[in-house]
Amino acid sequence: NYTGTGKIIAVLDSGFTGVNTIIPFNRFFTHGQYLGGYNYVAANADIFSTHFHGTMTLSCMTGYVDGQLVGTAPDAQYYLFITEDVASENPVEESYWVQAAEEADRLGVDIISTSLGYFEYDNPSYSHTYEEMTGNTAFASQGANIAFSKGIIVVASAGNSGGTINPHIGVPAEATNVLAVGAVQFDRTYAAFSSIGPSFDGRIKPDVMAKGQNATVSNTAGNIVTVSGTSFSCPIMAGAIASFWQAVPTLTNQQIVDFVKQSADRFTNPTAEYGYGIPDFQLALNSAQQLTNTTNSKKIFLVYPNPFHDQLIFSFPNDFEEAKVSFYNALGQLLFEKNISNSDAIISLSDLFSGIYFYKIKSHLFVQSGKIIKN
Repeated sequence: NYTGTGKIIAVLDSGFTGVNTIIPFNRFFTHGQYLGGYNYVAANADIFSTHFHGTMTLSCMTGYVDGQLVGTAPDAQYYLFITEDVASENPVEESYWVQAAEEADRLGVDIISTSLGYFEYDNPSYSHTYEEMTGNTAFASQGANIAFSKGIIVVASAGNSGGTINPHIGVPAEATNVLAVGAVQFDRTYAAFSSIGPSFDGRIKPDVMAKGQNATVSNTAGNIVTVSGTSFSCPIMAGAIASFWQAVPTLTNQQIVDFVKQSADRFTNPTAEYGYGIPDFQLALNSAQQLTNTTNSKKIFLVYPNPFHDQLIFSFPNDFEEAKVSFYNALGQLLFEKNISNSDAIISLSDLFSGIYFYKIKSHLFVQSGKIIKN
């Protein structure tokens, strides 16, 4: 069983009241899973007496009450950071968020789970617009993308604005390299409050879905209750990813995210409500283990990210000399070919329309083919 052992998760939230005293987190402390924390809003170490929200989100990952609650990464280790000022909504909170992300990078964190989102501020002149949701414009989105470039997987709640006048996913979930998680009900159907995509520049958002309607959590009194919101689908997904990554630790953050998306039930037919849908982690694990087993015998090219936006990266085995990459449309028609002779090639596919394509890589050693999706 994979339970997140060896993975470190940073939780960026509004407070963690009661976590240090209530029963659902006893195991969290006795097993040495709490690594530290900081309150960036108050500029002090007080994280256990400020707000209830982070208590509930954290319980989705590491809470444990026999017969009632088991989080999705009960054996991971955690840093707890307060970056949300519940008394007001101001852009400085994005700065707090980026500060915490920087600290997470310094501490060697693998995954950031953040059930926070920014779109409208108390002063309307500071609010974001949908036109800014282009993946790397907002300050916190830029910080999240930098975190990803450092090897961290950033998992963010999609938001609870579904059905409103402004239903779209905000910051930082809209960022190019953030895994935005929407909410479904127990029967796998869309939860009406879950914010929708696409991003303003047409990228698929949300990325994936998890249970967010009547999710099981611990409240600050230690009672096991059900609550609703993408605030809970986010940590459920983040913990599951930690446990998945434990199983295939040699994979990069990009590869892990790709396998999660590719395992989702709407991967070939994404929508504005569901994104790529609900991941199947057993399928993701099977695919990832097949890749790692083959990679260990130096018999595979790595092609990522998938889905992609404008560029594909091709990483080759150490023993190859050169290869030809061919691209085909869904009808099997050859679109173009390119010879590659370096060990890590980036190919621009910005001229292709969004949709499903196929590639074939041929070298003197072997041939590999596969499916790719352009957002």
